[in-house]
Amino acid sequence: MRLNPDLPPKLEDIIHKALEKDRDMRYQGAAEMRADLQRLRRDTDSSRQVPTVSAQIAAPAPALAQPAHISSSSAVVAAARQNKLGVGVISAIVVLLVAAAAYGIHAFLSRTRPVLFQNSSINKITESGKARLVAISPDGKYILNVLEENGQQSLWLRHIPTNSNTQVMPPERLQYLGVRFSPDGNYLYFVRGEQGQALKLLYRAPVLGGTPQKLVTDVDTNITFSPDGRSLAYSVDNNPAVGKFRLVTYSLETGEERTLVTGDENQALRDPAWSPDGKTIVCARNQTGGVLSDLVAVDALTGQQNIVFEAKDGFLKKLEWLPDGGGLLALYRGRETNFIRSQIVEISYRGGTAHPVTHDISDYSDLSIDADGHTLATVLQQSRYDLFAAPASALGSGQAEQFTSGARVSDFSWTPNGQMIFTQDFSLNLFNPESRTKTALSSQQQDGDILQPSACANGRYVVFTYGIHGGVKTATIWRMDAGGGNFKQLSDARLEYHPVCSPDGKWAFYTGDSNGSKLFRVPLDGGKPEKLSDFLASRFDISPDGKLAAFITFSTGGPEKLALVPVDSPQDSKLVELQRQTTRLGVVRFSHDGKAVVYPFHDQDAENLWLQPLDGSPGRQITNFKSEQITDFHWSFDGSKLGMVRGHTDSDVVLLQESKP
Repeated sequence: MRLNPDLPPKLEDIIHKALEKDRDMRYQGAAEMRADLQRLRRDTDSSRQVPTVSAQIAAPAPALAQPAHISSSSAVVAAARQNKLGVGVISAIVVLLVAAAAYGIHAFLSRTRPVLFQNSSINKITESGKARLVAISPDGKYILNVLEENGQQSLWLRHIPTNSNTQVMPPERLQYLGVRFSPDGNYLYFVRGEQGQALKLLYRAPVLGGTPQKLVTDVDTNITFSPDGRSLAYSVDNNPAVGKFRLVTYSLETGEERTLVTGDENQALRDPAWSPDGKTIVCARNQTGGVLSDLVAVDALTGQQNIVFEAKDGFLKKLEWLPDGGGLLALYRGRETNFIRSQIVEISYRGGTAHPVTHDISDYSDLSIDADGHTLATVLQQSRYDLFAAPASALGSGQAEQFTSGARVSDFSWTPNGQMIFTQDFSLNLFNPESRTKTALSSQQQDGDILQPSACANGRYVVFTYGIHGGVKTATIWRMDAGGGNFKQLSDARLEYHPVCSPDGKWAFYTGDSNGSKLFRVPLDGGKPEKLSDFLASRFDISPDGKLAAFITFSTGGPEKLALVPVDSPQDSKLVELQRQTTRLGVVRFSHDGKAVVYPFHDQDAENLWLQPLDGSPGRQITNFKSEQITDFHWSFDGSKLGMVRGHTDSDVVLLQESKP
């Protein structure tokens, strides 16, 4: 209108309507726009002297699809010669239609794909609260799930239409790592451990029944199938070298194993998912660079890697391709849930964007989708872990006093004066068991994520793991004053955990990620860290005299063992057989007198503590709980009490079923 005042105001209204941001206010189709343009022509062309151009206006619908054919140059020139107003109107209309077509193409290419399972039914399949892993068959009729009860795990096949259950594998004191159906639905696969072995094995069994067949001896993730079902892929840790990982493909026809990617354990690729077109295997990788996790696309032939998605503020796991190959489903655990609960997200493979599928207060621990993408099986869980304490003289009574409730307690430490520092929602709290008062020592909002405290015997400092603070995406070892504040960084690698303050208050011991998790120590006043052992280590303890470290470890191909490492002469380390099979967390503590180690073991439907003397004499059970798991425990400094984090996780299989179009 500014360039040509002779143009009718109605044309500007049409343009505005075409460019309206609100989709409900825009033109809903070419016919609606054509009607407005025809009405504009009728109202403005009193002489009806533009027949050539009017013919073009009368049929703009195909022109929207092919804007180059809206009108020829000669038609515009002819119209211009006949009517000055006509050339303005027609030129504007041509521009309008070209713009509308361009906008439509852009909207088509960049439109947001409807998020899956937003209009779906939710059906609870199990009621035991004991479900652990799940897989759904390609036709959506069967569920394969792991049940854990009385410290034992079993494998079950459920026919969904009839709610009938068939036991595939009986209860045993071992752990399953993953379950899958073959793409044709004829076989079921499962990865599990074996009694007395640290390695996990891959088995295959016919869905209709039969003896399971062992396929692969060392597998450390769930498996994923190529689209044709002839090959599968998985990751392997610490084989053939400790501190290394491999992404492997395995031919079901020849039994040949092929290493696709290898690297350091701290760059390990997890939860592989083979794309529907067979060209790519996407894996999750944790804490690399400035992000908490990312998705790495690996060429299934060459092993070439390419980052396709980054999660700066959360962790991704349990990847599942959508059947159309446009994206993946994953479990995401991020800051919005205090890194405690996992939600299901959909990640666009080409667009690099993520959208929530679930956004509730639940926690999801596994997922599997059927062949048509309309039924999603997942494990819905809720964890309850609280802080307890019991007199050391009455541990066999099976009684303990509960101190917390509500948000999960993850770990704790006694202080020299008999108080307790515990982690809840990644913040530290000082708790007085006598007065039942709680004082915050840190705030997640202000300080970042703080966990795994260890109070020093001199009462001066507390060492802890500090992660995701000030934009930093790492977890390192720090110290603070016993009353909070005055933070000082002690280590500077990428991932370091489980600090323990030495009894003399001079060292902070911890496990680091230099080619696998190894035992380190660093001066409490600051200095250069030193590695003490090449054994793989996680939850460890330092003896009361400060001379010995103890932790659960294993070597490739062997069972778990107790590692005893003299801190001043690590070359004299030795491995000792365990008298009981430990829990999956592998936490070990010294007895208060330093003459034995103590660790949790499965005892019927509970976890209890086993005391194993260092002199090789027979051990004994020292607690007698009838329920709950033990995830952390410590003796008070004076040895009069044993503090524990105890609780359980209720988990069941649920189906999200989306209406088919």
